[in-house]
Amino acid sequence: MKQIRFHSFGQPSAVVKVVDLPDVGAPSPWEVVVDVEAFPINPADLAMLAGRYGKLPKLPATIGMEAVGRIAARGASVTELEVGDRVVILANDNWAYRRKVPVATVHKVSAEGEVAQYAMLKVNPATAYMLLTRFAKLAANDWVAQTAPLSSVGRAVIQIAKTLKLRTLNIVRRPEAKAEVLALGGDLAIEDAPELAARVRAEIGAQPVRLALDAVGGSGVARLAECLADGGQIVNYGMLSGESCAVSSEQLIFRGITLSGFWLSSVLNRLSLTERKSLYSTIGDMIEAGNLRMAVDAQFSFHEIHEAIRRAEQGGRNGKILVSIAR
Repeated sequence: MKQIRFHSFGQPSAVVKVVDLPDVGAPSPWEVVVDVEAFPINPADLAMLAGRYGKLPKLPATIGMEAVGRIAARGASVTELEVGDRVVILANDNWAYRRKVPVATVHKVSAEGEVAQYAMLKVNPATAYMLLTRFAKLAANDWVAQTAPLSSVGRAVIQIAKTLKLRTLNIVRRPEAKAEVLALGGDLAIEDAPELAARVRAEIGAQPVRLALDAVGGSGVARLAECLADGGQIVNYGMLSGESCAVSSEQLIFRGITLSGFWLSSVLNRLSLTERKSLYSTIGDMIEAGNLRMAVDAQFSFHEIHEAIRRAEQGGRNGKILVSIAR
């Protein structure tokens, strides 16, 4: 069996190695063996390889936040899955031909759906859904502001917000990005600027904005705070600028603005099995209904992992890099 490992932190495309290992073996009563079909390369995977993630493994280590595959074998106590069922693997370390994992860490999806979409189900759409539903009580037609709307999470926020009957106020850094955001379904796209709050008010009037989602950090967070209604919430889930979030004490003290962080891995670990299944069933239903679709920039084979990572490291991509395993 082949697996991707790394023995040091550094340039992601340089530190990964394809290694040959013994087969994973037969599952215990509550385990399943999954033949991996495809996996995406996430920014978190690249950060892990570079040694810049929140929690780093002991080296040598395996890698891979997401994957989709088919059940190849099931333990004697597993009754809800059959050999051949397609599942999303919710455990980590998935860049491998085959995985043996507890049955509680897989989620069954449609056998007829698009493999690429299910490969990307675990991280970005789950992040988007939870950002939209866990931090503020929003009603139909309420506005949600976000930065980085053309990131994978940002694209999912726009699409999921539509299904929840919410409107998205999308802050872009390039004027040419406005058209793409609107074509994706964003309700409003405004270029970031010192007078951002005034521009927002000119567009939506006195309608309140109670929730803002930020993937950038830096001084733009203070401008987001100015756009919010008193008591509004900013949730930071990314570090694209590499700068700390900047919000004034006046915004926090006198206007009651709150700033929270969101890390999907930590939240998933606190969910019950029932809550986790509900989350991924909801997202899976959106994919099957055609209401949610993640963009794929390019696809590579397993043995092209170095080329795949190099592409994932580049800017200007239009979607995720997907790695497929042919059988």
